Parts: sequence; structure tokens; C-alpha cells
Amino acid sequence: MTDQQFFRIFTIVSLIIVFIAIVIGILSNIFASYSIHPSENYKSLNQENEITRTAPAGRVNLASNPSIEQTVAVIEERDSICDSMEGEFTTHEVKMLNESGSGAMVFEPSFIRINTCDSINFEMVDAGHNAETVAAPNGSIPFNTMYEKNTIIQFDTNGLYLYQCAPHAMMAMAGIIEVADTNNLDQMKSEIEKFESNVMIPEVKTRMSDLFNKNIN
Repeated sequence: MTDQQFFRIFTIVSLIIVFIAIVIGILSNIFASYSIHPSENYKSLNQENEITRTAPAGRVNLASNPSIEQTVAVIEERDSICDSMEGEFTTHEVKMLNESGSGAMVFEPSFIRINTCDSINFEMVDAGHNAETVAAPNGSIPFNTMYEKNTIIQFDTNGLYLYQCAPHAMMAMAGIIEVADTNNLDQMKSEIEKFESNVMIPEVKTRMSDLFNKNIN
């Protein structure tokens, strides 16, 4: 087999994988519309804009697989430091996109640095995406936006968070959040390595480690 033939086959296989991932994302979004119901711990902020807010991180545990019925599991609540902290907390925006200037299947921004008890509004601009925890600091509780149009998550545990879009993880659709500090730096390096071992598209294989090395000292 010549190099040209190999490259042609490789390109065709890559395109097929991308197509399958997009189809899976669309089907996941359709399925989610009919089978996933928000937890009672979700509180509507604005019905017209379909904005949903979770209780502060650390109070609600959302199962990570949205394809199974009754996946929203509420664990025993714990106190959040946000209840007693004074001052103004900021809500930041992260968009879920099929395409942007930084590539295909991305969160924008993919890296964000916030303060303790700040929140992030995950906006599903393009259908078929979610944002769910891959790795997080000890003491934090996993989150999952469950394919909602807008979901606001408040972060009350300092450290680094790695999260992904489940249907497009193999295309490296993931992001990193730094909440106040990087106390779990070594853990996050290991988790990023594990995540990238499952990325199927060579061109974005090191997307998360590149993001990590660029933004975190």
C-alpha cells in the first residue's frame, strides 16, 4: 500500500467517525427530550429562556449517563460555603458549539478561571451536547447539564475540573475549569492523559493537554 492510498483510507475513516459522532449527538438530544426529566432540585429561573439552575455544587449529584431512565440521583445534602460567604458572585458563560474558530465540537471558552462560589451558565447553542464532570477536586460533587438549553452550576470547591460532552468525548469535546487555585494539579494531569487515550481523532488528540499546558502553571 502506498502512502497516498494509506492517507486516503485514513481520511475516509476519520470522516466516517466524525459523521457517526454527529449522528449520535443528534439522537442523544432527541432521546433526552422524551426520556429525561429534571430533578426536583432544579429550580427554574426563567421558563421563557429555558434556564435551569442547580442547587450549589455539593448538594446535587447528577448521574453521568443520560441514556438510562431515572439517572438523576440526589444524594444527601451538605452545607455549602457559598451560604455564608458574603460578596457578589459572578455568572460566567460557556457555550456548547458544533463549530468555532478553535475547531469542531468545542466548549467556548474551553478553559475558564473563576472564583469560589462563582457560577457557570452552560449554554447549548447547538443541539446534542451536554457538560458533565470527568474529574474534579476531592469534596466536590459531579455535575451534568442533561442536555438542557441553559444550566447554571455554582462551584463551591476550589481546584481544577475536567468536563466533557458525553456524545463527543471521542472528538475531544471537553473543557477545564479552574476554581480559585490548582490544588489537584497532579491528579488533573493524570485524568487528562486518561481522557486523551480515548480520543479518536488524531488532529485533536492533545487538545486538553495543550489547553492545560497553555493556561495552568
